[in-house]
This record gives sequence, structure tokens and C-alpha cells, in this order.
Amino acid sequence: MTTSDESPITRTSSKRMTKGILIVAITIAFGAAILVPFWESMIHNPPIASTLKHEEPPPQESGTQTSIGTIEGKAPNQQAKSSANVSTGAGAGGAATTSPPSGATNATAGPSGKPLTILEGSSVQGSPSFDPATLTVKKGDKITVTNKDTLPHTVTSGTGPTDPNSAKQFDTSIIEPAATADIDTTNINPGQYPFHCTVHPYMTGKLVVQ
Repeated sequence: MTTSDESPITRTSSKRMTKGILIVAITIAFGAAILVPFWESMIHNPPIASTLKHEEPPPQESGTQTSIGTIEGKAPNQQAKSSANVSTGAGAGGAATTSPPSGATNATAGPSGKPLTILEGSSVQGSPSFDPATLTVKKGDKITVTNKDTLPHTVTSGTGPTDPNSAKQFDTSIIEPAATADIDTTNINPGQYPFHCTVHPYMTGKLVVQ
């Protein structure tokens, strides 16, 4: 339809207008239903940056290469072995000394303790998180936590990040996938202690110290 000066006029019916308003309202309600339940978790638990591993090029041998092998020079990997022997050689008093690798704070030192496993797929809400869900130990026992999931997790005392007693009894800090961490119960009094993952607070379990 046009006016007397041939300018187009766009019109719509009240039915179409109602449909448009209804679609917008449903979209907003759907977005709010997804955002609101996880709002507090999103505030307290920012996403964790992935750890990128630098791949080193394969070692290349130096010297003159012939049909029967290298006759001059020494391969870098042999030099690396020599350096390793020096760093792990005998220290004062004849005892062998070694330096732990950097970033090995989650590595288990010595014999393994009572096993606590973070299950694969535990980061999916509603899935089983820990095995066993309730772990019973004696005061002084060591607990060895193994992360079998593909995402980093923690084992932290308390019912969740908002618990005022969170991490006061124990906290493994971040355990990367396939890594382990230890919990020492020497200073934990007998009792029941709920624990959770600070990265995924819906992952919960219970520690019973006798």
C-alpha cells in the first residue's frame, strides 16, 4: 500500500505483533533459565587456562656420518645422559641426590597411600565424581588422589566454594589429567569431612577419619 505521494507504508497485524513479542519473551526466559543456576559458580570459578606443552625437535647427531655410523663427535642425547649422570651423582656423604622436575607438585613421592580416584567424565554434572564416594581412613594415613578425567580438578575440604571452612582441613590444589596428589591426614582429627572440587563444585564426596 502507498500514500498519495507513493511512499510505501509497512503495516502488520496485531496477531503478528503478538507472535513477535512472544518469541522474544521465550528467548529471554530460556537464556535466563540456563544462566541463573550457574551464575554463582561462574563468578567464583573462572575458566582455567589450558597448559600448552612445547614439543622439542628430535635430537640430531653431530659429527661425520658414514655408512657404518658416526665416527666423530657425540650425539646430543649422549651428552644429555652425561649431564643427567652428573646431576644425579653422589652428593655429600656418598648419597645419591636428585632434583625433582619442575611442575611436579602433584607427583606422588614414595609409596602410594589410600586410593581416591577422580573418575573419567566426572566433570559432567550428574555423573559419578569420586571412587569411593565415601573414603574411610585412619588418622595419619596418606591418601593418593588420581585424576582419570580429561579436565583438571581438586579435592578440597568443605561443602563448596562458599563454605567458610573450605580448604581449612585439606586441599590438593589443581590436579592435572593423569596426575596424582597426596593428602596427609596426620593433622586431621577423627570425624567426617565433606569435600568438593573447586573447579566443578557439584563434584562432592566425604572423607571419614577414624
